[in-house]
Amino acid sequence: NISYSLVDRETTPRDRNWGITLSWALPLLEGLLPPELVPQLQACQPDVSLSVASAGEQGVLIRDGATGATKIRVRYPGGIRRMQIQKTKRVLAAGLRLKRGKRLVSLSYGGDNDDSRATVTAHFADGTAETGTVVVGADGGASQVRRCLLGEAAAAQEVLPYAFMNFPFRLPADRARWLDAVMNPSVDVAPHPKGMYMGLFLLDKPDLDRPETWLFYLLVTWPIATREDEENTGNRLERLRAHMDGWADPYRSVVQWLADDVAIGTDQLRIWHPKPWDNRGGRVTLAGDAAHSMTFHRGQGGNLAIKDADEFVKRMVEVQEGRRSLKAAMDEYDRGVVERGQEVEISKQQAAAFHDYANFDSSPVFKMGIKPAGS
Repeated sequence: NISYSLVDRETTPRDRNWGITLSWALPLLEGLLPPELVPQLQACQPDVSLSVASAGEQGVLIRDGATGATKIRVRYPGGIRRMQIQKTKRVLAAGLRLKRGKRLVSLSYGGDNDDSRATVTAHFADGTAETGTVVVGADGGASQVRRCLLGEAAAAQEVLPYAFMNFPFRLPADRARWLDAVMNPSVDVAPHPKGMYMGLFLLDKPDLDRPETWLFYLLVTWPIATREDEENTGNRLERLRAHMDGWADPYRSVVQWLADDVAIGTDQLRIWHPKPWDNRGGRVTLAGDAAHSMTFHRGQGGNLAIKDADEFVKRMVEVQEGRRSLKAAMDEYDRGVVERGQEVEISKQQAAAFHDYANFDSSPVFKMGIKPAGS
């Protein structure tokens, strides 16, 4: 019973697709959703036949890239749910009033910070505006709300010095069936002695009986070493294949089997360490990647975004029920966001560890698994 306006920069949904692994934050998501939507989370998975319990038992698999042997398997007894972004957006949009084509330009404020009638207005490129009591910037790693709060320099992301490839692919039926049988159903990743990271993931099984329709994707990173890496030149598949010497299966065969015309777009690994911001009397805040952009190497970004949402809702309910002022509630929420942002540095360390094979066994994922920092 809290009024809202939900806006999205995109006029139509983007083609871009990826997955996130929800572990410790899965119960929080289920608690946030209307009860009738919780069973629909199964339809958000790449493989709708995979149970949460089975995924948790199989866990997150980290192999030795040179041998294929298991280095560590991080099981999660509470269960894991792999979420495909496009499916998740469609399912969770049920019942929401979403306004598209709203690219934020600026924010303006009405009233004093300590005035109970204080407002904030979001101004969009199409000339429209929305006014309310709180703006939440959940607008991704390159957040425009963050720019409005902190300015361009302080809001700018740090670009990490790794070549990065992230792309989907399909295989002929027999090869797709083989890959599905040998890879971990949620997360299957490996460091390699040559200082390289590779991750194999399932993205979709649109027809369980037709393996040729199944969609997988690869995440690959290695330290930038050449001009081609620096400029991310167009010969990306050629460069990837040139890095596969000495890799074990399933990674080696997968790259060998990729179609020569597979689309590999340009990409960068970018992060943002949160720093305290002026929330203008509780009128503006950040959540998710806008608040703490991190690499995927410890699987925390999606979980932290759900934690942000859960904490924000709790604080707004307190305000609505008169138990706390908006300023006090938002100050507490913001402190929690910044504190959770320590994971940005931990994930950065984990990214470096995936490229430091000799010392990988002392990395955060060995010490902490996939539990949240401080737990």
